[in-house]
Amino acid sequence: MSAIPLPVQPSAAAARTQELVEALDSGFLELISWDWELRILHYPLDNPVIGMPECQVRGCDKGYESRGPLCSGCRIRWNKSGQSIEDFLSSQERYNVVHVRQELCQLPGCKRPWRSPTAALCQNHHYQRKHRLKISLEEFLVHPVPQPLPGHGACGVAACLRQRVTPSTPYCDAHRQRLSAAKFSGTFDGDEELWRLTTPPIHMGREVSMRGLPRQLIAELLYCVQQRTANGVRTVGHNLRAICDRLRLLRCETLDDLGDPETAGLKGHNVSLVTTMRRSLHRLGTTPEQESRRDVWDLAIFGFGGTADFTEIRQDTLREATRLWAADDLPRRRGKGGGRTLHRQIDAMVELSKSLRLQREDGGRILALLDRRDIVAFCNRLAFKTENGQLSAHQRLYMARTVRKILNRWRTLGLTGKGEILEGLRADFVMGPEDMPDDPEDTEAGKDLPDEVMQQLCDNLNLLEEMSGTEVRVCTELLIDTGRRPDEVCRLPLDCLERDPDGSPVLLYDNHKAFRLGRRFPIAKVTAAVITAQQERVRECFPDTPSSELKLLPSPVANPWGTKPISGIWEQHRNWVRALPEFLVPLEVEVDGEPITKLLPFDRKKIFPYAYRHSFAQRHADAGVKPEVLKDLMDHRQLQTSQAYYHIGQDRRREAINRVAVMQFDRHGNRVWRQVQGLLDSEHVRREIGEVATAYGMCREPTNVAAGGHSCPLRFRCLGCEHFHTDVSYLPDLEAYHADLLRSREKLMSAFEADAWARAEAMPSQEEIHRVRRLINRVKADLDDLTEEEQAQIQQAVSVIRRGRSVMLGMPRIGQPLPDVRPRRTNWL
Repeated sequence: MSAIPLPVQPSAAAARTQELVEALDSGFLELISWDWELRILHYPLDNPVIGMPECQVRGCDKGYESRGPLCSGCRIRWNKSGQSIEDFLSSQERYNVVHVRQELCQLPGCKRPWRSPTAALCQNHHYQRKHRLKISLEEFLVHPVPQPLPGHGACGVAACLRQRVTPSTPYCDAHRQRLSAAKFSGTFDGDEELWRLTTPPIHMGREVSMRGLPRQLIAELLYCVQQRTANGVRTVGHNLRAICDRLRLLRCETLDDLGDPETAGLKGHNVSLVTTMRRSLHRLGTTPEQESRRDVWDLAIFGFGGTADFTEIRQDTLREATRLWAADDLPRRRGKGGGRTLHRQIDAMVELSKSLRLQREDGGRILALLDRRDIVAFCNRLAFKTENGQLSAHQRLYMARTVRKILNRWRTLGLTGKGEILEGLRADFVMGPEDMPDDPEDTEAGKDLPDEVMQQLCDNLNLLEEMSGTEVRVCTELLIDTGRRPDEVCRLPLDCLERDPDGSPVLLYDNHKAFRLGRRFPIAKVTAAVITAQQERVRECFPDTPSSELKLLPSPVANPWGTKPISGIWEQHRNWVRALPEFLVPLEVEVDGEPITKLLPFDRKKIFPYAYRHSFAQRHADAGVKPEVLKDLMDHRQLQTSQAYYHIGQDRRREAINRVAVMQFDRHGNRVWRQVQGLLDSEHVRREIGEVATAYGMCREPTNVAAGGHSCPLRFRCLGCEHFHTDVSYLPDLEAYHADLLRSREKLMSAFEADAWARAEAMPSQEEIHRVRRLINRVKADLDDLTEEEQAQIQQAVSVIRRGRSVMLGMPRIGQPLPDVRPRRTNWL
């Protein structure tokens, strides 16, 4: 009995080719009019990504790839003409150049190529029409004498699809001329067979010929173009042609055979194009298990962005153990920041690796020799780098915690067991709680921007829009108004605005950092108007995309459907800040031992998108928002994080009180000097009591203070009481009170139905009006005597004090505005 033949196993190359072909989408192949026999990629006319519309010049059949509406040749002519685009299109026609497209003779049945577009006939029929029959083309096409002729065959160049012109030459006319030119110039090496296989085709404007390339390489190129198109990234035709020509010239079987693109002769964008193509091919069919065996990971295979490089961990066993730990830990990461977290964790292990290499003679490669002394040396290294400014206190703590976690996890994963990679690792090679450095105080608070800086930024938002576009401006406005993280604002969906039952606007966003999705944040109406205007712009730009798929801030790059958000505004924001004038803020400096207030430049490096979140939190903390409410507004995990802003605010208010305490006045407008430090220190306690007692100053009357402002013996006639005094921070309230007195007097003096005694009791006295006016003028006069820098310093202190002023008890609020927690901005809607 004969044996049954076993099926032939396909080679690795054939299997890979089949995998690539199966990954090609039939819709994409139809879009590019692909035929495996012709092997020519055709760019469609109207696709938003890979489309190539026709040039708008009359008679020109070429397409334009990026800068419309002219092809490259017509654009060169337009630039030389000096005309407007409208005049050029109305006056120009296709330039009469050698037509590279080859068509068959128009005589029915003739298989030979035409002589030229003008002749429209092959060489034989053109001679017959012009010199023998001497008739027009229309008459020739219906004349009974001309007979169709058989073709001479295809061009001998592997990449060419054109027909031979004569039977005596194996090439089309264009390649015949190209070969003759190469021989004449001396660039032809004599191997005509190799020249046929490697010479490029005659390129058409809307085609990319892949003829002459191996099937696997063609499948690779098609798959890469398909993936780029699906991601909204344009693949320009002349770049793809250049890559195909170089692959054909070097006889490559796969894209990897090209080696280094620059060494292979590619330049500019073609180099990065090959790199991205190779990345796409690498991801096809690669599993996380396969990728985890490499020393450099493509994190896209794990669902994250970027790469992870383990090569800096020089000890082989430690590097492999770290890879095993990362493969186990990475699937537990949520959100898009998992890649960045892994980078930081690898950096911590790199520091441990460096410590072992520097401290041990064997460089840490002998696993069984690692012990407690190496842990101590590592901790000392972190402390040394922190003291020398190479690491921050937070970085030191993070690295120590990360290494401790990884060393412990190695053991729970069983990597130290018998037969495992870390077998023999000593039990004392571990970090304990006592090895952890002190937890530094949270430094998030205190990074807010001064009011002067915020106001200058808000006043120059129009410049930001001119430099970087509407999306960047809207993103910046939302960061200022909402205090959300930049990543949360950039990735907002189009339908991110809702209304509460009472009609108040609410922002819907996702807290990607903590993976808390669908968060609701109350916003002001003016902020809602910014979002609404942006929604209208996006819908107008992408009318065919469903609203559920659109982003509020769509990326302007590789985003034909509006479904891809902007990646960030860091670079655009940095360029904008650099373009603005100097940010001057009042600061107190010491000159010759004396404190002097000067307007000094603010460090531009402190102005970055995340600083708006700190500023938002500090504004609300200064405005008296409760810590529990601020915690919800900021979506913090712990109340301690929110409370840090209140500590900062209290310190600033204390400093501000010190500045305005020297500008206090009694009820007569006389200056009350505070020169004794003991009195200045006690002023902070008096402030807390006084701010509760009166609307436009401080009351020290013991009975009223004890009653929390509810027991004024003079019925709140503060300006006639010896226990009253005020300072410059109450100037707006005094001005408002003065205006209120004048309005009340005017109203009571007009026609008004009231008894005489009631009118007399309610009528503000002329003495009170005079006293308020004199006090206001006295405060303003003292302010005018200050230098410009001192006035700015006082103004800043007043702003801090008024934001944190407590609500008054026991009497009406007169002219005291609610704290403004939203910076004023220029109108642009």
